[in-house]
Amino acid sequence: MKRRIWTISVGLAALAALIAVPAAMAAYTSAKLEITQTATGVVVKASLDPNDDPTAAVVIAAPSGTQLTTNQAPGAVLGPVRAIVKALDLAGADLPLEGQLVVAAPGQVPAGTQTACIGAAQPLATWVMVLTAAGQTLSVPTYLVSTAGTNFAAAGPAFIGICLPPPDVPVGTPGRATFGAKVYSAELTINGVFSRVATGAWISSWVPYRPAAGTPNPAGVVVAPAAVAPGAVSIAAKISGRGAIVSGTVTQGGQPRGGATVTILGGSTKSRLTTRKRVRVAANGRFTTRFAVGTFFRADASAAGGAAPAVCTQVQPLIGAIPCVNPTVNGFTAKSKVVRKKK
Repeated sequence: MKRRIWTISVGLAALAALIAVPAAMAAYTSAKLEITQTATGVVVKASLDPNDDPTAAVVIAAPSGTQLTTNQAPGAVLGPVRAIVKALDLAGADLPLEGQLVVAAPGQVPAGTQTACIGAAQPLATWVMVLTAAGQTLSVPTYLVSTAGTNFAAAGPAFIGICLPPPDVPVGTPGRATFGAKVYSAELTINGVFSRVATGAWISSWVPYRPAAGTPNPAGVVVAPAAVAPGAVSIAAKISGRGAIVSGTVTQGGQPRGGATVTILGGSTKSRLTTRKRVRVAANGRFTTRFAVGTFFRADASAAGGAAPAVCTQVQPLIGAIPCVNPTVNGFTAKSKVVRKKK
């Protein structure tokens, strides 16, 4: 490995596992990050196969160019949180948890808990995921930490750091997860903290536990990036009898975006587009269809979030030899301008 990702010292060694070490691929390859930008913030969804090794820590770096707002008052609610855990104490049953991401009050998170997770680093903000399930309230400290002074600063201004307790050590072991809860899916909305970026990549690093040992496994670390980029659709209409042949292209971040769905609207006037046709976009980003009648046309494109293999290539200079798994890109909707058919 040519370089370290983070050089901050940490106590738990969960985040210390994010150093440059040759990664031995264990049963920990399904980690996935999905990012949706909203008008007020960002929705972060992190998931993996429930049968993978337990997760010790997740670090999620915001993209370069992100502006941060961290002056929210203690107790402020940043957004809802939903999670699913495999409760090992309940025969491995799935247990849904719901709650809120709240700005922590001074001293709410014990200093020892913070040090065990992020070491000597002083967070820009400390939040708590307050979750409830089966009459129990679970609190998960969540830290926003600056990347300044680290080799990962080029990736963005800060990362979110979360450390999780081991679920599969013997009952009664200090620090064991309540219910033996093995988290495998979490979705948190964070409003008012991260600005929108036109194009970029959120980069998550995942550190597993050694099964049944309760100690982090640095050799198992993987990176799962999530790209965000705007989508666009363009069309042209060529006269064909009384109607037209309508074709166009769907792109995302300037690259062809296959798999999108396009609804093409046609009509005799620019303000009255009443005929509709739905087409699927080919892998090269192109689509085409024929209208029996019509003069003016517009295309509305919709794409779900999906796989984006090229993102791993783009982030490779930052992660070196650490395995990059399950890269994603956001979904989007886009509209073309209204065009008139031509010869």
